[in-house]
Order: sequence, then C-alpha cells, then structure tokens
Amino acid sequence: MVQFASEYLRGGGHGERQELHLGGGAKMNWKILPKKSDDLTEQLLINRNIKTKIEKELFFHPKLNYFKKDLQIPGIPKALNRIKKAIKNEELIIAYGDYDVDGVAGAAVLYLGLTSAGAKVLPYIPHREKEGYGLSKQGLEFARDSGASLVITTDTGIVSFDMADYAKELGLDLIVTDHHQEQGSKRPDAFAIVHSIKLCGAAVTWALVKTLITKQADEDLLDLVAIATVSDMMPLLGINRCLVINGLEKLNQTKRVGLLALFRQADLEIGKIGSYEIGHVIAPRLNAMGRM
Repeated sequence: MVQFASEYLRGGGHGERQELHLGGGAKMNWKILPKKSDDLTEQLLINRNIKTKIEKELFFHPKLNYFKKDLQIPGIPKALNRIKKAIKNEELIIAYGDYDVDGVAGAAVLYLGLTSAGAKVLPYIPHREKEGYGLSKQGLEFARDSGASLVITTDTGIVSFDMADYAKELGLDLIVTDHHQEQGSKRPDAFAIVHSIKLCGAAVTWALVKTLITKQADEDLLDLVAIATVSDMMPLLGINRCLVINGLEKLNQTKRVGLLALFRQADLEIGKIGSYEIGHVIAPRLNAMGRM
C-alpha cells in the first residue's frame, strides 16, 4: 500500500487517467485532477468545486440559518398541529423508532424534544428478529394497549402501507417521519407525512420537533442528530455537514449519562470526538444492541 501511495503521488499526471493493478486481475482507474494551487487546502477545495468566498464559508463555518429551506419539510405544519392537540389533551404519544443508530437516536430526539414541550411520550424500539423492519402489528398493538392515541415514527414508515391501515383500525393517528426512498408515488395512509431524503431519519424528526421547542432545547439535541447523521453515512455536505459540525460541538460537551458511560467503555476522551469516533467506535456499539 505504501508503494502504491508513492507511485500514485509521483505519477501526478495533470488529468491523465492512470491504471492501478491490485493483483488477482483486479484493477482500478484513477483520474488525477490538474494541480492549480501549491496550497494543499486550496487544491482540495478546488477538487471539491468549492471556489467562492461564500462556498468556502458554507463549507468551513456552516450556520443553521443558511439551510432553513432544507428544514422546511412538507407535512410539518399538519403534524405540528396534531402534536399540539395531543399535548393540550394530555394524550400519550408513542415515539416509534428503529433498531439502528439512526432510529434509536431519532426516538431519543422525539422523546426528549416532545417531553420538553410538555408532551406525554413513551419510546418504542422494535425487535429486529421478532418484528423486522418498519411498523409492526406488535408495536402498534403496544401503542393501543398503552393507551396512546398518536404514534410518531422516526427513520421508518414511508413504505408501511398495511401497517398504516392497521393503525387506523386500532384508532391510532399516525405521523410518519422518514428519509428512506418512497415506493414510486405511493404513500401510506397516515395523518401526516414528514419526509426528506436529504437528511437522516433523526434529522428529519429533529426538523419537526425543533418547531415546537425552544432554541436552546433544539440545539441540545444536535449531539444525537450528529451521531445519527454520521452513523447513517449521509454525505457530509450542505445541511448534513452543518448538523454534524454543530452537533460535534454539543457532543464534546455532553452531560448525557448514557453517552458518557459509552465513551468511558470505548476509551474516548470528551473534547476529542469527531466523525471518525462516531462512525468507527460509537456507531458499532449502538448498532450491536439491535443485533444481539
């Protein structure tokens, strides 16, 4: 590998296509971009087509107010009205998550955000083997038996057509927040749908919840959003880059007992946690719970 690196660097062919043989008949083609700056940072920005002062500012110092449109997801106003009604009437809300990092973090965002707004919330994480992916009969029946009248999903539900119908049969209102691809133009028959493929599931949920809570409360949830965004391998550009940069700041100051215990177990030092630590140290441990 070291030999390959030195060969690759020596062969800077200014846009020429070079062939790398990996052995066993495998090969890769690399296109080396032309050198336009002696400054490494500047060259890397050029490689990423980041040229203007504004583009550089958005890349290095993104602010959430730059990305307001990305967070104005259709369906939020209708979902928000139903949540406000539930809070006013003291209805129990089920925060229905998923068993991966994104779904667990999203359920935590729902629970913490809504309870800070005065809602009665009970989180639910489905069993990977017994229930499988998406909404399940067992989960919806748990909501009914718990006395809930509203179920809000996070990171799941956009293709749960049959289960959306079953929720209606059980007398449950369903709000779907998800980021997975839709099945053509078909959508589940839910009370409201908040859906965006630009964000991870927890971030879609956060975009909904933040409209209901204080600025301080919504910023305090960004540590969980950052964990979910990196763990779900979202492209760290634009709004996602902004969420992770701001979320890492919160994560490195976190007082969450569960996260601090996890950091101690993983030998992570507060103040030195970045996207690598999330993706390769934190995420596998959180994911493991759904696979045991």
